[in-house]
Amino acid sequence: MSNNPPGLTKNLILTAGPCIDYKEVNYAADAALNGWNHQHSDYIRDFEALFKNYIGVDHGFATSSCTGALHLALLAKGIGPGDEVIVPETSWIATAAAVVYTGATPIFCDIEADSWVMDSSKLEKHISPRTKAIIPVHLYGQPVVMEPIWDLAKKHNLFILEDAAPSIGSLYKGKKTGNLGHAAAFSFQGAKAVVTGEGGFLVTNDEELKNRAYFINDHGRDPSRTLYNIEIGYKYKMSNIQAALGLAQMQKAEQIVEQKRQIFSWYQDRLGDIDELSLNIERPETRNIFWMSSLVLGDQIKFERDEFITELKKRMIDSRPMFHPMSGFPMFDSADNPVAYSIPMRGINLPSGHARTEEEIDYVCAHIRDLLGKDIGKCAKLQPQGCLAFRDEVESKLANMKADTKLQIKIPQGHLSPVTAQSLSKEEDISVLAKWRKAAQDAFPAQFEVTEEGTKRWLENAVLKTADRILFWVHNDTGVKIGHVGLFRFDLSQKFCELDNIVRGETGSPWIMQEACQALIDLCQGELKQEDVYLRVFSNNPKALKLYENLGMKEIQRSPLRKIEENGVIKWVDVIKAPYEEIERYFITYKLDRDVTE
Repeated sequence: MSNNPPGLTKNLILTAGPCIDYKEVNYAADAALNGWNHQHSDYIRDFEALFKNYIGVDHGFATSSCTGALHLALLAKGIGPGDEVIVPETSWIATAAAVVYTGATPIFCDIEADSWVMDSSKLEKHISPRTKAIIPVHLYGQPVVMEPIWDLAKKHNLFILEDAAPSIGSLYKGKKTGNLGHAAAFSFQGAKAVVTGEGGFLVTNDEELKNRAYFINDHGRDPSRTLYNIEIGYKYKMSNIQAALGLAQMQKAEQIVEQKRQIFSWYQDRLGDIDELSLNIERPETRNIFWMSSLVLGDQIKFERDEFITELKKRMIDSRPMFHPMSGFPMFDSADNPVAYSIPMRGINLPSGHARTEEEIDYVCAHIRDLLGKDIGKCAKLQPQGCLAFRDEVESKLANMKADTKLQIKIPQGHLSPVTAQSLSKEEDISVLAKWRKAAQDAFPAQFEVTEEGTKRWLENAVLKTADRILFWVHNDTGVKIGHVGLFRFDLSQKFCELDNIVRGETGSPWIMQEACQALIDLCQGELKQEDVYLRVFSNNPKALKLYENLGMKEIQRSPLRKIEENGVIKWVDVIKAPYEEIERYFITYKLDRDVTE
């Protein structure tokens, strides 16, 4: 069995992806609603304080990008035209671009063959009277060995600026990257470990450098005079909304780091025995966060890198090449850096996002081994019913239910049938849905005007075209439609979903909505194999709350809400960091208590 080629999933397994949950959503929503005027920088201050404490530095501030942070640090040290800055040949172009922004010249140093970071043994030959700084990059989360760099910096009076963009949480001899040089820059771009969408951070223990960089970043504004500028500066500032997202991310930074390390350990376990491949390393006295789990194809492998990437894509595995040597770009002079022109040209970043499961890594590794003609027994967890096969099976069942006009789920007082595309052409169906939605407006977070045309668009786009959502009519024992109930927000790797759209539209048939909900819970935990069922509801309907408790639902979270009106639409929004706001109701999250139902 272990020699059989693995089957294919129909879902592309992505290279990157953040770790986002309701805390990020709530913080960002609060910043958007309340983060203005006197609260315009509340989240920025909280985020900056937490991040500096995490890195272990005295000074720093958030920026719009790591590129901006690098640029500001170089400017603050007075680096400009005629100067040279040594950078590693292998990095994202921002490392060299920030040098060019100042008018200085980047000088490219070769990398180590095993760690892929700057080779400090080759640094000194690049130092000239014009050299002012060195920018080591902790590539993919592996810290650079810093002692040789410090020795050269002291000998030649050089500024050390860490490009720590991909290494939040990495350690070198017990200290976080970002606290190993004179200053450092981090990235929160959407593919990084900790994200704010786009964003960066400049950190340092040098107060004078921080103050100068902050001044430049404020358009050269005179702090003693209102709206008066004394230099041409820049504006690489982070928004309060981005900082809100970053604050929530940093509150679970170590969890994010451990998940990255766990993902790499799965790759190491399944691919580490293949001599023709090289994987990320972790040097002694360091902690590599493995931002990207990567491999390098040996010379003896028949595939070229790009061909291998193409073959993986055919098998629904996303990947990307390692960074191209920067001196090979047309705007730079070529450099003699043989390792950087060899290793990355055979290097591939594998799926490394936080949502990746062990079963998905099994799948990826099974296909890599298959492409290389290796036994796939190490990936046996994929055979025969791994997570991907399960996900495809559930998605197929949901799609079939949406299309099956004859499907019926029996309940004691009637039955359920899926709302299919046929209802889009049935005026009576659209009319009854619009009537029920209008009557139930008080149960929606946004209480907009309900129309039949709007209801039709909602059914088509928000229900029928949404892969992880399905709506069922609830019929009484005479076949009359008296309401609807649905399932939504399936997480097919974690095996949970949400009971949704519970609306009783007509009277009669006591307990029928409870029976309908129970039927869908049974469907979830039975045929669809979802282990956990959630439900979210307003607190102002005690009758509904009693129904859910009867089903075995247990309250796990309560979010305070306040009412606002915008352009005639009433909205209920979270009260997160504004306790002075009047709380008018709550949004309650329930989770099925399996002990109750078993």
